[in-house]
Amino acid sequence: MIDRNRPSIAVLFTDSAKCGSNLPFTRRYSRVHSIFSKKADEHGLNVFFAHYKEFKDNKLKCCWYRHKGKWKLLQEQEIDIVYSRFAGSIYRDNRKNKWAEKFKYKMAEQISIINHPVIDEVCWDKKIIAEIFPEYTPKTFLVNTKKGLKLVLPEIKSDKVVIKPRYGTLGKNVVITDKNNLPDEIEKNTIVQEFIDTSKGIKGITNEVHDMRLIIINGKIDHAFIRIPKKGLLTANVALGGRKVFISKEMIPKKAIRIAKKVDKLFKKFYPRIYSVDFLFDEKGKACVVECNSQPMIDKYAFGKYADLSFYDRFLETIKQGVPMKVVTRA
Repeated sequence: MIDRNRPSIAVLFTDSAKCGSNLPFTRRYSRVHSIFSKKADEHGLNVFFAHYKEFKDNKLKCCWYRHKGKWKLLQEQEIDIVYSRFAGSIYRDNRKNKWAEKFKYKMAEQISIINHPVIDEVCWDKKIIAEIFPEYTPKTFLVNTKKGLKLVLPEIKSDKVVIKPRYGTLGKNVVITDKNNLPDEIEKNTIVQEFIDTSKGIKGITNEVHDMRLIIINGKIDHAFIRIPKKGLLTANVALGGRKVFISKEMIPKKAIRIAKKVDKLFKKFYPRIYSVDFLFDEKGKACVVECNSQPMIDKYAFGKYADLSFYDRFLETIKQGVPMKVVTRA
C-alpha cells in the first residue's frame, strides 16, 4: 500500500486528524487534503496527516493516510519531513503555550520542518516585526490594560487606532475605532497600532481599501494577491468576507519587493520555508508591513474560485528539496 522508498511528509495539526475520530477532517477539509494527497503522490511523496502530539522520534505513533479514495488509520509511520499546521497550538487564546513551543523546538532539532519555530515566533507575535522594522511598520505598542492604552494613545497620530490580539489570526477580534470610542475593557497581550488609511488604493492595481499579500517560498516571491474588504469593513481577511484578487509579480510595487527581501534575511538560514508578508499602502503610496504569516492558508488553492493546483506543485517540490537536509544547517 505504501512505497517505503518514497520520502514521507507528516502534515501535523492543532485540532484536526486526531486518531480517536471516525474521520480526520470535516467534509470540506477532507476534500482539500484528498487533493493534496493526490498531488503528493504525483510528486513521488507519501503524505500522512496527524495531530502534532503523535510525533515522536521521527515517527507518527498514529496517523491518517488516503488510499484508493478512503481514509485509513495507520500506526508507527516513519517520516522524513514535517509540514507544520500546528503553530496555533503555541499561540492559542492570545497567549503562548510554553509546552507546545518547547515541543516544536525539540522537533526541529530532530527533523526538517516547514516552518521552523523561529519563523513562527516572528510571524505570530505582532510586536516582534514592528520592533525589528519600525521604519516599515505602523507605530505599534503592546498594552495589557485600558490605562496602558490611554498612556500610548498620544504617541499615535492617526484619528483611528487598530486594537488586536498580540497572537491573533484570521482577523479575529480586530477592532478599528476612533480614539474617542475605545473598548470598555482591554485584555492582556493587546496590540495597539496606528491606523493606515488605504482608501486611495495602490497605483495601477486598485483604488479601494486593501491589503497585499506576498507568498514567499525559500526567499523568492511565489505569487501575490490583494484583498478587498467586505463592504462596510476595513479588515480584508477572506475569513471575514473579503475578496481576493491575484496580481502578476510584475505588478508588485518595487518598494514592497525591497522590504520583503529585508524580511526574508531574518529567515535565510531556515530551509525550507514558506510564509507571507502583508502590506498596506497609505495615502502617499508608502508600503507598510502590517504582519507576516507562517501558516498562509493553502486550503483555498484546492478548489473553488481561488483554485490553483500549480501552487501545490511548487510547494511539494519545495518539500522534496528539504527532505535530505536539516533545517538549521544553512549559514
